Amino acid sequence: MSDLDDAYERFLLVDFEYGAGFSNHGPMAVEALESIGHPALIPAFVDSYAPRILAARPGRIPAPDEIAAALGRPERAADWAAYFDAGLAGGDWRDVAMSAIRTLLPGLAAAAGHGLLRTVHALRALERDDHPIRRRELARGLAYWSANFRRLPGEPGRKARGSDPAGDARIEPAPLLHALALVPDCGRSAETFVESMGRLDALEAFRTAIEDCPVPVGEEVDGFLGRLVRAAAALYVAHPDARIAYVHAVTIPGAVRWLAPRLAPADASCAAGFAFQAVAAFHALFGATPSRAGVDDEVARVARSWDEIRYRAACSLEEHAVKLAEVCWREHRLDPDPILALAAADAALRLEGNPNAAR
Repeated sequence: MSDLDDAYERFLLVDFEYGAGFSNHGPMAVEALESIGHPALIPAFVDSYAPRILAARPGRIPAPDEIAAALGRPERAADWAAYFDAGLAGGDWRDVAMSAIRTLLPGLAAAAGHGLLRTVHALRALERDDHPIRRRELARGLAYWSANFRRLPGEPGRKARGSDPAGDARIEPAPLLHALALVPDCGRSAETFVESMGRLDALEAFRTAIEDCPVPVGEEVDGFLGRLVRAAAALYVAHPDARIAYVHAVTIPGAVRWLAPRLAPADASCAAGFAFQAVAAFHALFGATPSRAGVDDEVARVARSWDEIRYRAACSLEEHAVKLAEVCWREHRLDPDPILALAAADAALRLEGNPNAAR
């Protein structure tokens, strides 16, 4: 087996979370390490990361009449894993995965996006090699997403659809994000991201903004998601006190951009709307943190070389730095933009030892 499969096998033995509700980033980070060209560092990452997580709990397959009630129940995560293990054990894993994803898309921000992210990392690994261990990792991504399913306030584009359909018009996410009402002092709290997102339920301005924003359709979906990644990368660079929050604001639309071509067109359009909603949630909650105009000289130097960015991110063994470098490098190869390199370099150099890195 490869280093990636060895890592997946070890992470199958541990739980979905650790500490006070912190997501297990291990399976995502090891796939990202392989994707950025540094698989040799996977064993070192696993050895440093896996011991912090308790052993996995056993689960049972929910009965058919339990499925609906188990959605959005974190305590049923092990049961969902058993359910998807059974469904993915044979046949075409794509049919099982895409059917589940279609149901889960409205809860794209579940567990601060980590259900989606773990699922997409597993899907990418499976596309490279259909291995039973990779199917089991996909089962856990879908299980974590299902168990933590939760909708954010507002239906993306609901009010915009009836009066001004987006069609193939270009939608610019950056000004929409900058126009959001911000929640004061949220970035300074000790809340987890999931707890912080609960604040949005009472923020009517957020619901209105989400429902007023147009949702891309057709060929515009891909371009919109690419621009959303870049807008989020710029927000990451501008808000150093909320680096971890904005890492997720970058990685979520990056994952959806990879996923969208594998979805039906209508589902891809919905996914783009929910990706914007998730990024908007992070910015509404953390955009009031202190801002800066740019990065320091060392980060700017490293940003001139993707080889060095990838190497420094991999050697940091910091899960968010590795994941952000992977997304930004992938996006750079689609459409180069200096902001991607600046964000990835900053994460590679400045996330190590961040006290909030576990969130």
